[in-house]
Amino acid sequence: MPNLFEEKKYLFNSERVMIGVDEVGRGCWAGPVLSCASYIYPSKFLNLPKINDSKKMSKKHRRDILASSSTFSTSAIGCSTVNEIENFGINASNDLAALRAILLMVQNFSFNTDKKLFFDIFFDGNRFPKFEIFKNLYDLIENRIKIYCIVKGDSKIMSIALASIIAKETRDTIMYRQHVLCPYYNFKNNVGYGTKEHRDMIMKHGTTKIHRRNFKPISTIFGT
Repeated sequence: MPNLFEEKKYLFNSERVMIGVDEVGRGCWAGPVLSCASYIYPSKFLNLPKINDSKKMSKKHRRDILASSSTFSTSAIGCSTVNEIENFGINASNDLAALRAILLMVQNFSFNTDKKLFFDIFFDGNRFPKFEIFKNLYDLIENRIKIYCIVKGDSKIMSIALASIIAKETRDTIMYRQHVLCPYYNFKNNVGYGTKEHRDMIMKHGTTKIHRRNFKPISTIFGT
């Protein structure tokens, strides 16, 4: 279960802020990739709801957490579109979504204080993002952030776990709306992942504008 061990290290540090980051949608055949950056208010540490890795929680529980999250945390969402995924590749697009989310958080904190704060960014996983690819954005915050990667961070660190929940539920909502437009593909249930039914529907109806058409396995299986 995730805990607040890392977050509590920052309780008496007025110059550094800890933020947890997680992404969703990396392995999908359709739809954007989303990243969420989350900060939990220290004043709420003793009264948090039960938070876990999003993959280990029911949809109802995740939705309840999302609905109440603004009372104990602040967060920001970054997105990379299907077009960006097709042009930049999934790793760079994942990094771009995370960079956008972090940039929004830094700006949000800057608007609310006169101090020049520094940010320790905790990522789930062991891959360090290559933000330098997106120089125009990265230059805005490069000297104010430090990156940490934590394997299985969404099962260890509360801020990352919360980010995983918000990212997943936000992206699921996007895909539910796409389901209304393109019901054949059952995005309501598969949210863009490569299920057998999804594969069969692509074989029957072809791809849509939200499918990653040069993204494996679509590019090799369906020749689009």
